[in-house]
Amino acid sequence: MKNKLLNFILIIIFIIFFTHLLKDITQDILKIKTPLDYIGDLKEVLSSFSKQVLVIYYIFGALSILGEIFLVILIPLLLFKKRKSLLKPILIITALLIAYFLVVYSMLFLNPSNFYFSTPNKEFINYSIDNVKYKLLVADEQNEWQKGLMFYKDKKELKGADGMIFIFPDQDYRTFWNNNTYLDLEIYWLDDNKVVGKSFLPSILKSKEIVTVNSGEEVNRVIEIIK
Repeated sequence: MKNKLLNFILIIIFIIFFTHLLKDITQDILKIKTPLDYIGDLKEVLSSFSKQVLVIYYIFGALSILGEIFLVILIPLLLFKKRKSLLKPILIITALLIAYFLVVYSMLFLNPSNFYFSTPNKEFINYSIDNVKYKLLVADEQNEWQKGLMFYKDKKELKGADGMIFIFPDQDYRTFWNNNTYLDLEIYWLDDNKVVGKSFLPSILKSKEIVTVNSGEEVNRVIEIIK
């Protein structure tokens, strides 16, 4: 009975970490489409962390992937090859990984703007600029203003949207930057529906450094069009 329960627990551990390892490899490293994308992709927004924290984060992230690889290899050896000596290292690695994920995700979830699922769930609106119609995602909440179009690589990830419209409750000077932005963007600054300015924001891949653009005057709407 104990052996059956232990085997069941090990199988559950294997499934969880094997799935997470696949997610890390396909979504975060190889950037390829898989059925896992239908579940969603939790994106971490790390721009608020210091360089020292980021170094530690990435080091432990790499170690966690190694730990998952070890589990994916060791658990089948224990289950099918009956190598009981592997049980202790498996339990130790599992405990360390659980502790790691608890620490990391507690840091992220303390501030909701530190993470988001990459699949947009907002409705689209159609908007015309200079007699050209665009299909735009709507950002009308604080966390959406902070995320914008970060991390997206092409329109397919945005369900075919041409960009995003930011709707603010007040008139103010606005500043946008290209941190974690992998698309070239045309920025339109609007006073209600009147375009009062236009800027170009290159992707971070192209600029190789943080670039900021400013509205120049008070606006309450901003539109990002993917170039």
